[in-house]
Amino acid sequence: MQELNLISGIIVVVLYSALIALVIYLIIAIKRIVSAVDNINSTIDNMEKKVDHIATKAEPLIDNSLIISNDLKEISSSLRIQTAKVEGIVDSVRDTTDSIIEFEQKVQKEVETNVFDTLNMIAALSKGVRTFFSAIKGTGSGNGSHSKNRIRSVSAKVSEEDLY
Repeated sequence: MQELNLISGIIVVVLYSALIALVIYLIIAIKRIVSAVDNINSTIDNMEKKVDHIATKAEPLIDNSLIISNDLKEISSSLRIQTAKVEGIVDSVRDTTDSIIEFEQKVQKEVETNVFDTLNMIAALSKGVRTFFSAIKGTGSGNGSHSKNRIRSVSAKVSEEDLY
């Protein structure tokens, strides 16, 4: 029995030694895990600081972009209103221009007609007076047949081309 006690004592010592080695190994592993967790925590803290820094810088940019988008909405709305006004003005100018052109054409037609009629009348009177004086001058020179031929030739020269 003594041998059994000795063997069981040796086994107990070996088991305790293995247990101690296992505990030492676990302590070392836990230290490594703790240092890895500390590294992760410090990395997360750095990332949080950077994200906070970015967030503080991005916040005014977001506010400015909102202001700019509101301004753009107002400008586009104003542009739509102004475009509608300009289209109305353009239509009004077009209508007025068309009316002026029509009026100018009517006046031009009336004036041209009256001017051409007056010019034709003056041309006809002037040719008539010339013919008359030619006929008077022609009566003293002969038997009168010459002056009748001359009156016919002068009146034949007055054509429609002379009237326009």
